[in-house]
Amino acid sequence: MDWNRVEGNWKQVKGNVKRHWGKLTDADLVAIDGRRQELEGKLQERYGYTKDRVRKEIDDWYSSTSSQLSETREELADQIDAIRADIERLTSTVGRMANKQLNRAQDKVIETANQTEQAIRQNPLSTVAIAFGLGFLYGVITRR
Repeated sequence: MDWNRVEGNWKQVKGNVKRHWGKLTDADLVAIDGRRQELEGKLQERYGYTKDRVRKEIDDWYSSTSSQLSETREELADQIDAIRADIERLTSTVGRMANKQLNRAQDKVIETANQTEQAIRQNPLSTVAIAFGLGFLYGVITRR
């Protein structure tokens, strides 16, 4: 990780900076805004450290923060992969359930059509009378 990434992730990193160097104020963190030279200057100002000591402290902090950010990035990548796998399983399950329901609906439609056909064959005169009555009602209703 280079310092540009610290600057780019300053909002996430500044809490870590505040915990590490407690004498820095919120105003200091705003003024620093991820810039290394500003951090060095504020640390010298608040702690009275020499330039060499400040650089060493920042380098040590940077190394530990870099490894923490890498670990966090890996953990997030693992979590994203797990979520992706869960979504794929869920999608597969929903697809199977939808296919089952579709097959059941098709079977029910075929069964109902067969029952209707059987009822028509058993009672042809009643069927013709019902059809005639429905046609008549439809004609009366649509005439208006």
